[in-house]
Amino acid sequence: MAKDFYGILGVGSRADEKEIKSAYRKLARKYHPDVNPNDKTAEAKFKEMSEAYEVLNDPEKRKMYDQFGSNWDQTQHFGGNPGGQDVEFNFGGGNGGFESIFEHIFTGFGNRGGGVRFEDLESASPKDVEKAVELPLEEIDSGTKRSLTYQTMDAVRTREGISTVPNTKKVEVKIPQGIQDGKKLRVPGKGAAGASGKSGDLYVNIRWAVHAMFKPVGDHLEVEVPVPFTTAALGGEIRVPTLRGAVKMKIPEGTQGGQTLRLAGQGIARMNGARGDLMAKIKITVPKKLNDAQRKLMQQLAELEAATV
Repeated sequence: MAKDFYGILGVGSRADEKEIKSAYRKLARKYHPDVNPNDKTAEAKFKEMSEAYEVLNDPEKRKMYDQFGSNWDQTQHFGGNPGGQDVEFNFGGGNGGFESIFEHIFTGFGNRGGGVRFEDLESASPKDVEKAVELPLEEIDSGTKRSLTYQTMDAVRTREGISTVPNTKKVEVKIPQGIQDGKKLRVPGKGAAGASGKSGDLYVNIRWAVHAMFKPVGDHLEVEVPVPFTTAALGGEIRVPTLRGAVKMKIPEGTQGGQTLRLAGQGIARMNGARGDLMAKIKITVPKKLNDAQRKLMQQLAELEAATV
């Protein structure tokens, strides 16, 4: 009986990639083997939905499935007879003929005792796996480690042919200091296994988390720092936060709001061992309430300014 991959995931045939992925994740949380230990029904359901997702999430496979149904994987190896063109097989003049040719091509696949099954050769090969990891800037600056748990669909050889089974893997990844946003770390042999037993690689996609205080600007960091209007006018010294603690910074006399002062080497670490700069953006602050003495001084200052205009 033909499998309805759309029905298995509970989406319509016009569902887009986002809808398909959302449906799969919802079902995966419900039927994952870790959530349903020793539950054969849930395990079978998870395997079925993973197979459906693997096809519908791949544009090329989905196109073949929409055209040929659940036999898409067999059809693709023969070119699917696109455009209604005739496909000619020239087997030469040997004694083997059609059957021996395909037995040679598919050696090691299918149940040879009952004839050759034409399995999806692509699903039998090792596959790379990608996983995204979001890290706070503090950990990017210092370097860190992450223990990752993720799901792969490993290929296994059975008497009936090649099947895929879910496999939960765990690995500890060392994150180097100063790694760039969007950089991928390769962990050899930690991807999905092929029927040969060899595994693909795991690629860890590093993302910098949004920080409440610091904003990456190129190779540097930017931070907004409040400065009392008196300090901005007269000059002085303030403390500026960094990823490694606060440091002192001199404020020149007459500093303006919106002005940026550079603190060399106080930004985020780089992979070469150096550090970027910290760009301190000045925000002038004024007191919300004045006492009598402050108000009197401010009035005197206002009068002096008016007299010089």
